[in-house]
Amino acid sequence: MPETIKTSRSPTGFSVPYQIVAFSILMLFSIVVVISGIGTYKISIDGARNLMEKRAVDIAVNIGITLDRFGFKEEFFEELIRSERWRDLAFLSLYDQEGTIILHSNPKLLGREQKDEYIEKVIRDESPLIHFSTLATGEEVFILDFPLQLHKRFLRVYHSSRFKRGMKKDMDQEKTEKVFCLRVAIHPYPANGIVRKANFQIILVGFSLVILWVLAIFFFLAWRRGERFRARLREQERLVALGEMAAVLAHEIRNPLSSIKGFAQYHLEQGDLSPVLKEDMGIIVGESERLERLTFDLLAYARPAMPHEEEFDLEKFCKELVRGLVVPSDRISIVLDCKQAKIRLDKAKLTQIGINLLQNAVDAVHEHGGEVGVAMRYGEGRFVMDVWDSGPGLPGEVRQHLFEPFVTTKARGTGLGLAIVKRLTESLGGSVTIKDRGPVGPTGEGGGTLAEVIIPIPEQEEES
Repeated sequence: MPETIKTSRSPTGFSVPYQIVAFSILMLFSIVVVISGIGTYKISIDGARNLMEKRAVDIAVNIGITLDRFGFKEEFFEELIRSERWRDLAFLSLYDQEGTIILHSNPKLLGREQKDEYIEKVIRDESPLIHFSTLATGEEVFILDFPLQLHKRFLRVYHSSRFKRGMKKDMDQEKTEKVFCLRVAIHPYPANGIVRKANFQIILVGFSLVILWVLAIFFFLAWRRGERFRARLREQERLVALGEMAAVLAHEIRNPLSSIKGFAQYHLEQGDLSPVLKEDMGIIVGESERLERLTFDLLAYARPAMPHEEEFDLEKFCKELVRGLVVPSDRISIVLDCKQAKIRLDKAKLTQIGINLLQNAVDAVHEHGGEVGVAMRYGEGRFVMDVWDSGPGLPGEVRQHLFEPFVTTKARGTGLGLAIVKRLTESLGGSVTIKDRGPVGPTGEGGGTLAEVIIPIPEQEEES
């Protein structure tokens, strides 16, 4: 059954399906949300880093001013660490040009020499560096290595302290401005809070988008099922109207058609007709019979008869079905595989289904000859009928429209055979499928066709 798709018409007259428009809008919205979320996340990360950098620079500048103004004092960094104002500090250290620790928040580390490429680079280039470092406790801290230019007041006290410790230096040569490296290590707690919020926001955005898409797909599938249901309702309404029309037409056509056919048959039985006139009468009779079959097929498709169940033997029914088949060539062989069983079904509808499928199979092998087979079996609460042929298979362009009315590959076919099979099978509560028996070739055709009809039979019927 073809599916009806609602469309919206643009000003240029081009029709666009509504679902494509809706999904395009949803996709655009998702892209905007993702870009916005990533931008916000990046801004939050940069803001957290800038917060730590600004805090470290403020501390470094204040310490530099204090040291330059008040001079050297070994307990200065230790006192700062203990202060409530500087509780975000992890540690402080001051290095001279040889990498010796001259001030540290941990007094035990004073006087140690430390080879560090960051310290050497800061003193050499006189520019700050930012990096992260992991402490012995496993905590990651934010490090700012900041160059300090300290003057005579600090240097005088500093050199005196070194002299007292036995470090021999020429005091006169050291009384000039020198560059030191101040290392400020701060805990990233505030920044980590910002990062956690940013991570939570990006996860929330992603989760919201997933939920949005799940709901969109759910509503799309629900809408699609609704459209299919409405399409079936429209099809049923159309078939009802077609049935009424077919009933009227059949009544109006059959009476004059019977008169025409009877008149032609009457003259054919007369022996005084010329050969030409006899041939014309034969054509009239043949075309009248074709119109009768067309009217019958149209009524069978548009208005199937009410089910009328009866009990019959499956093997005997199979033989009767093949016996009534018209086989136009001796090159066509019929293969039977029917199990003996008693079933209770609508025999008339089943006969019409079998005849249509077998006739299609015969037509498929009519040109070059071949085999046509029918197999029937009953068990496990269902009746199965298989009809197959050894013909060229299904043409690719017809495969998707098999059960649509008036679709046929025959020169004189009505295209109602398979449509009637589907309608009658569904009226019996069953289903029909048609597929290739052999491998599909490059032209989309295979080695024959198999039609399978499955009709469920209630358990109580099987027991009886």
